[in-house]
Amino acid sequence: MAKLVSKTYSEALFEVALEENKVDLFLDEINFVNKTFKIHPELFEFFKTPLVKANEKKDVIKEIFGDKLSKEMNNFLKIIIDKRRGYAIKQIELEYEKLVNEHKGIVNAVAITAIPLKDKDKLILQNKLSTLTGKTVKLSNEIDNDVIGGILVKIGDKVIDGTIKSRLEKMTESLSQIIV
Repeated sequence: MAKLVSKTYSEALFEVALEENKVDLFLDEINFVNKTFKIHPELFEFFKTPLVKANEKKDVIKEIFGDKLSKEMNNFLKIIIDKRRGYAIKQIELEYEKLVNEHKGIVNAVAITAIPLKDKDKLILQNKLSTLTGKTVKLSNEIDNDVIGGILVKIGDKVIDGTIKSRLEKMTESLSQIIV
């Protein structure tokens, strides 16, 4: 249910952003709202709780964000409050960012390694992945001690496993089939 809610609201926000030519502005603004909620979790609790009246929430949100956000984003927050969807604001941001990236031909990827990638190697890998996918790749690096060596790359729902651990598991499986 929450996934459907966030998808519906992010798509509506994205449609307005396209019409108004404010795709990047709205992304910055919804990021700002969620960063504020992260820094002040009590504000987020207030925003999402059904125990507080909508008008009270709108007054507080206007006081905090009023002149820091566009008219459209302020209205969007009011709609979320009226529809009691405050709990979904973080997921809406994530879904909206996916739509923006898709619109711009950007895909996020994660390189999982045993040790941090050097900036030069990360850039080389990012360029190769961009060529492979035909999209602009934003690459992040995560460290995982279970990766003995090599690299595991996740691009969306695709996985490229070039780890030594994976190779050893395949060898073990092959050997066990030969021996049996």
